[in-house]
Amino acid sequence: MLIKKKSLIVALVSSLVLALVLVLTLVGYFIYLEFKADEFKRRYQDLLGKTKAKVYSKYIAIEKVDARIENTGALKGKPIIEGVVTNKGPKDILDLSIKVRFMDKDNAVIYETELRPQEPSIGTQPLPHVAIPYILSSTRTVLRSNESFAFKKIISSCPTEIFLELREGEKPKKNFGRWSGKLTADTASLDF
Repeated sequence: MLIKKKSLIVALVSSLVLALVLVLTLVGYFIYLEFKADEFKRRYQDLLGKTKAKVYSKYIAIEKVDARIENTGALKGKPIIEGVVTNKGPKDILDLSIKVRFMDKDNAVIYETELRPQEPSIGTQPLPHVAIPYILSSTRTVLRSNESFAFKKIISSCPTEIFLELREGEKPKKNFGRWSGKLTADTASLDF
């Protein structure tokens, strides 16, 4: 029995469509696997940084942490956090992330922000870049062993109640918000 010409064309087109769908599905699956591998790698690096921070945090001192409204310069009128970070350990720290928490009178967290003190402070000039285009210069400061440095960072999403408390000045009335004026800071992640 002979196959009709129209049936043959339908069979070939259907086979071609099925093969194309199979190939596109396989390509999509491999792209998905690559995307997931990158995501797992990022997640692994984040967890590794947090683990390093827990182990090495006994060598990191975060002192003189204070929040206030800046009175001068490019940040005038903006809420900022400033403090001093000291590396008392034997290793140089390439990347450090700290968490600053605003506490109420019962020591409950009202607001929490994460910042990187080694990056250039907002409102200051970064270190100049090298004029040779193929040599990259980093603006991030390396925190060397037994070294301290001061940082100043803007609070990018400062809650209204904390902003109003900061605007009150050095002796806030403390009747508007829940913030008691207490700040705590600890290491969130780091890399050597």
